[in-house]
Amino acid sequence: MSKTSLRDEVCNQLLEKIKKRELIKGEKLPSESELGTMFGVSRTSIRAALQNLQGRGVIDTIQGVGSFVNIDVEESSTKSKEKKKASDISSREFQEFFEFRQAIEFRAIDFFVKRADTIDQKRLKAALDGIKLAGKHGDLVQFSRMDYAFHMAIIKGAKNNFLVEAMLDRKEFFRHYLAEIARVSDKPVSDLAEEHEELYTCLIEKKAKEAKGFLFADNMFYRLAYFNMWVKEVSG
Repeated sequence: MSKTSLRDEVCNQLLEKIKKRELIKGEKLPSESELGTMFGVSRTSIRAALQNLQGRGVIDTIQGVGSFVNIDVEESSTKSKEKKKASDISSREFQEFFEFRQAIEFRAIDFFVKRADTIDQKRLKAALDGIKLAGKHGDLVQFSRMDYAFHMAIIKGAKNNFLVEAMLDRKEFFRHYLAEIARVSDKPVSDLAEEHEELYTCLIEKKAKEAKGFLFADNMFYRLAYFNMWVKEVSG
């Protein structure tokens, strides 16, 4: 069984305990070691599960203290429905904006690997560090802010004012678009952060083709997530 499957299994079992009120709001969870023994998995899988639940708002983790249940049965049900709610960005808008991003950001990647200087690379690294920190704490709101900063750092590093201005003209929609694809993806924030680290490595190593291929495949995943959300809403 993969690490992801183990993580999901632990998440489901903890959610079931909350549903049955074996764990109630405000109650401290057992330690990672104790949970590992309880579920028969490694601390790595436990840690991944806790990060997932924290990102979904089910638990709250305080560094050096522990993790606490942050939701009761009714709230869990409500949040689950909110999580599955389809985006207010239509499938057509998603497709059209992705094509716009291809015209702007994909071309910017070509220029970034040729023109980006130390300052541009530091700006990109600072955004990545913010993304990784958000991933560590399961903070989807902060992740979305730093996600925007990351992609704008790529475009600014292309050193073409027309590309920058074209994207800034769509600033609010771009921010909302990034926030929505993160929300409906159903991935832990830590996984989203790892994806950005992979993209960052491609850019710093001047692998423009790989960077664009990665970004394209990633967006195709999110487009499918949008379609699935739409199907669930219509069939429901």
